[in-house]
Amino acid sequence: MKPQSWLRRNWLWAAGGAFLTIHLATWLMQTAMKRSVRSEAVNKQSAAED
Repeated sequence: MKPQSWLRRNWLWAAGGAFLTIHLATWLMQTAMKRSVRSEAVNKQSAAED
């Protein structure tokens, strides 16, 4: 009997880890973009007031 590969033994952990990694990365990117847009809006508003 051949020894099973690591991926075949732990496919659920690998899939779960990939899922969480992708969602964490997209959440971080989304948060960074929201923060960037907010700061840009504040800069435009303060420039308009001057």
